[in-house]
Parts: sequence; structure tokens; C-alpha cells
Amino acid sequence: MLENYIVYEFEVPQNLGFGYCKIVDFRNKRVFDGLLAKVFDYLSPKPIVSLDILVDKDWLFGARRLAQMPSIKGKGAWRRIGSLISQDDNIIPDFKSSNKLSPLIEDESKINEWQVIRNINEVCDKKFSYNDVRHLEDTTINSTYGIEIRTAMEYFRINNLDIKERFDLSDMTNWNVYRGMINVPIYKTIPPPKKGKAIC
Repeated sequence: MLENYIVYEFEVPQNLGFGYCKIVDFRNKRVFDGLLAKVFDYLSPKPIVSLDILVDKDWLFGARRLAQMPSIKGKGAWRRIGSLISQDDNIIPDFKSSNKLSPLIEDESKINEWQVIRNINEVCDKKFSYNDVRHLEDTTINSTYGIEIRTAMEYFRINNLDIKERFDLSDMTNWNVYRGMINVPIYKTIPPPKKGKAIC
């Protein structure tokens, strides 16, 4: 059963308050990782009482693949607060992928050949350059904890705060999130026609 347009509230690390994430369910196309997590560009110092405040908010970063629906019970649980329909809910963004020797390479501009994944599970025949895809998110499957970390790091990045001072990048989860983030421009700086679309 598809569970679409559900908005969750979660605590953002580094005492940044509460963040908000919509889950869009495309498991009818790809069962394993067909959930897309889309985080609103909005933090609140306390839980919100209405979804109305999110209606006109853009996304903080591009949609990320999620391993499973967020847990709503126990430690680290997210709070399900309702459903919200957006104009782009049924638009599946392109994702970038490469046959890089090390998935942990820091500077992706050194990788010359890229693939684009469309419609979640379709690999384009064409090969792409780094400049064609640098603005796309990669195909890494995320946990809810990874989404929380990315949200905090994005706010640090946007506000020119020192990420390395506040996050232990020797921690593999932190490092993977950081590496993926720094290889994508800040979402609000990407021209609207290019958001979620490879340059063909």
C-alpha cells in the first residue's frame, strides 16, 4: 500500500529545532528504495501546530532515497503530522551515479563519466559529464538519521558555519552525508529548470 504525501516532524541535530520531511512513495516503481524523502527549507524552535506554514516553502535539498518509512515509536522516532500535496509530488527527479572505484571519493569533479537514473529505476543510455549532473543528488539509500544529519549540515553550510568543527567527520555516517552534500550546490542556488534534471 502506498503512503503518499505524509509529512513528518523530526528533531534536527546540533539543537537546531525541528525539521519537516515529506515522504513520497514510489514503491510501485521500485520496491527496495522507492521512497523519496523531501525536506522542507524550514526549521521551527518548537513543534508546529499547522501544516499551513509549510505550503509555500521550497525544499532544503533534492529528494533523497529512503530505505524504509520513518519509525513513529521508540528512540529517534519521527512524528507523523499530516499530509500535504505539492505540485511536484508526482515528478520523479533524476539521480546521478558513477562507476567510481571508491564510493567515498571526496571530489566528484575528478570522475569523468556519469550515469543518470530516471524514473527511479531506468538507466539512461547516454553518458554524462560531471557538469551535466553535479546539481543532482546521488543514488545513496538513506536512513532517517542520515536525513537528520543532512538537514543540520545544510543549515550550517547555508549560514557559513564550520561543519567540521561541529560534526565528527571520522564517523562514517557523518562523512558520507558530508561528502554527498558538498558535491551538490545549495539547492536554492540551482536554477528552477535544472532542479532534479540532468543537462542533456
